[in-house]
Amino acid sequence: KRHFEPRDLEILSGVAIQAGVAIEKAQMHEQLIQQQRVEQDLELARNVQRAFLPARYPDSSGYDFYHFYLPADQIGGDYYDYIELSDGRLAIIVADVVGHGVAAAMLMAKLSAEVRFLLASEANAALAITKLNQRIADLVVEKFVTLLCLVLDPPTGKVELVNAGHMPPLWLKADGSIEEPGDKAAGVPIGIIDGFEYDLATIEFAHGDRLILYTDGINEAPSAAGDMFGIDRLQKLVGQCTGGLQEAGEQIVADVRAFVIGTEQADDMCLVIVGRNY
Repeated sequence: KRHFEPRDLEILSGVAIQAGVAIEKAQMHEQLIQQQRVEQDLELARNVQRAFLPARYPDSSGYDFYHFYLPADQIGGDYYDYIELSDGRLAIIVADVVGHGVAAAMLMAKLSAEVRFLLASEANAALAITKLNQRIADLVVEKFVTLLCLVLDPPTGKVELVNAGHMPPLWLKADGSIEEPGDKAAGVPIGIIDGFEYDLATIEFAHGDRLILYTDGINEAPSAAGDMFGIDRLQKLVGQCTGGLQEAGEQIVADVRAFVIGTEQADDMCLVIVGRNY
């Protein structure tokens, strides 16, 4: 029976403002909790991804190794591995799932398991990568993978290469010359063409030689001025790094990271170096 008066409206308005503030704080608190859960999940995923990557260098007499991996996000899509085969050979893998983030990391995990199984069960590396391509293609996901597979026979220095749309390795010879082996035998990236068959290339790895494998997060690293680090710059740098293998790897990484100062990291970075010391 009693009508609202201006004083009542003032009280209701004050209550509404306080209620609105309380609701907004509650929503912000809920968003913060959800964000913390996502960050915890990403940190767990990052730890799981690290478990897929080698924790130590191969114990292969007469050879030295170096590797570096830095994802652009908390988790990435680059992949490298050393796989000791039953016949005494050593497979060295570097791969790059297109893009980065959670989806790329999930495909990388699948790739890691498949590569290990196929190389363990198939002596011919080209046939193993052909089967890998089919398995990834059968997933029907809108992503592809560039991959470089080297199979080293330590006693002889013979190296078999299978290139699935990746940059060829830089082969720094003892005389200082640099080649890009296996380019003519290179195939398409993994997961693009159903039923594609890959070819094998072979080189002889001599005393003092080095093979440098990398992903495009290295050669396509952008500077603050918008330039790319580039393969030519990388080749020149590789030729200048004549010290120990570890020192050479650290120098390459340091130069790339110095080049991108002032910009955000655009892509995952991966670098693997193999050197023969006898």
